[in-house]
Amino acid sequence: MTTLERTFTRREPKQQRSRQTVDAVLEAVQLVVKRHGTRAITTNRIAEAAGVSVGSLYQYFPDKRAIFTALHDRHVDDVRQVIGQTTAACASAPLEEFTRELVRGLVNVHAEAGELHEIVSSAVPEGALGFKNALHHTFGRVLSQTDQNRYSPDQTQRMLFVLPSMVESLVHGTVHPARALSRDGAMSETIRTVLVYVNSF
Repeated sequence: MTTLERTFTRREPKQQRSRQTVDAVLEAVQLVVKRHGTRAITTNRIAEAAGVSVGSLYQYFPDKRAIFTALHDRHVDDVRQVIGQTTAACASAPLEEFTRELVRGLVNVHAEAGELHEIVSSAVPEGALGFKNALHHTFGRVLSQTDQNRYSPDQTQRMLFVLPSMVESLVHGTVHPARALSRDGAMSETIRTVLVYVNSF
């Protein structure tokens, strides 16, 4: 079953109260993680933290996987918002500035739910590919708007081959940075690495 099919196996909230219940359930997952750790996530604990009955939870989410899929969908919306805002804010900026701001925004949005990221990624493994494809589209659009004399077609194709994979890997790596680095340190190294590559052209 695909992610899209799994998404439609749950009842979609239509009323304000129903939407509030769904939001409460999704936000409760983070509370459960903080209180008990990621291995202790159960639908009973999620329902308790959300202040709803398990029966109410199952009306919208048939199992934990459906909850994780919904969390992934919410994360995708946040990533799209970052990409859209950065693209609009840096519409006339050099590629280096756009790349710096995009990476900073993406690292921040991934860090917000760092503890859950590994679980959600395991539940929706195709998410990384979707992220990479979105980055490929975004960089392709930005490069097409850049001064045509700055990069040759060959250089553009090489950047579109490397940048999406590089940014995806490094941004996801900042969720759980190496012990020697803080999250801010990991973000700085991610930005520095990507800019070194961009400036090599």
